[in-house]
Amino acid sequence: MKHSRPAAFKHIPVIDVAPLFSGNSMQAKSVAHEIRKAAVETGFFYVVNHNIAPDLIDATFMAAKYFFGLPDEKKMAIRVTEESAHRGYMPFSQTKQPSQKRADMKESFNFAFPFQADDPYLAHGYNLIGINQWPKDEEDWRRIIERYYSEILILGHKILEGVAICLDLDRYFFRGIYKHPLVRSRLLHYPPQRDGLVENIGAGEHTDYGTITILWQDDIGGLQVKNRDGQWIDAPKIEGSFVINIGDMLQSWSNDVFVSTPHRVLNTSRLERYSIPTFFDPDYETHVECLPNCSGAGNPPRHSPIIAGEYISARYDGSYAYRQPAKTW
Repeated sequence: MKHSRPAAFKHIPVIDVAPLFSGNSMQAKSVAHEIRKAAVETGFFYVVNHNIAPDLIDATFMAAKYFFGLPDEKKMAIRVTEESAHRGYMPFSQTKQPSQKRADMKESFNFAFPFQADDPYLAHGYNLIGINQWPKDEEDWRRIIERYYSEILILGHKILEGVAICLDLDRYFFRGIYKHPLVRSRLLHYPPQRDGLVENIGAGEHTDYGTITILWQDDIGGLQVKNRDGQWIDAPKIEGSFVINIGDMLQSWSNDVFVSTPHRVLNTSRLERYSIPTFFDPDYETHVECLPNCSGAGNPPRHSPIIAGEYISARYDGSYAYRQPAKTW
């Protein structure tokens, strides 16, 4: 599967993914073709008609605003630590991309696959596998967040069906490596920036680590995607959409046919910004290496094999203050 370098993109495509839910295989192949084109040319695309109810999205947005308005002591009671499997509250300025001088201007609430305390998978001791932390006495709030997560799981699997089809794999290829997945979601809050402080960006330039990311964002804007000419292309909210982007592991699986595109968040609006990314990644022990049909004579594998959880853990080690206790940012 050889490929040439596409031209620098100027906009991010919009894909109607309804056919992935319909059961019509021919329509699904058409969507898969669009996904492949976007994954090759931009590494980013919007999806619409994704089957997640607007009322649930609105409720989750309000839940995010509610959480970040809680007293600091209530949020800090569930702060992310080395023992919390990267789940819980993370205060401002605790994340920094290795290429950046300053920490990201954001705070977050992190939640992931809902393991129960008696799940035998926990016995592996993987450092990203654990029990979600929840704020005390907020059961209704928790139910909204858990429902959102369950719906995002469905959407993510449907998008990966399209990815599998366009890579000439069995449609359900990815299901087999998402039994105890590293599907991690975050409620994110970016504060308004004072005049002239645009260097304090909400999220520094980076690529995502895993397979795909599913992002909901509010109306404020700020997400920017870097094209191959080094230009920053705005990715504003499109009503009723999610933003999807390709991560490092899917680029490796596809032998660089798909591209994991750098992006950042620059909140110059003077307003608070909220977003909800879900990093839709496989089981911790998944071996990620070039797919057999993505290499061949004259086109050898370009990346060394990795273990999904180990790769994500290593990237976290270089980005989060709590994993580097000797440093202050």
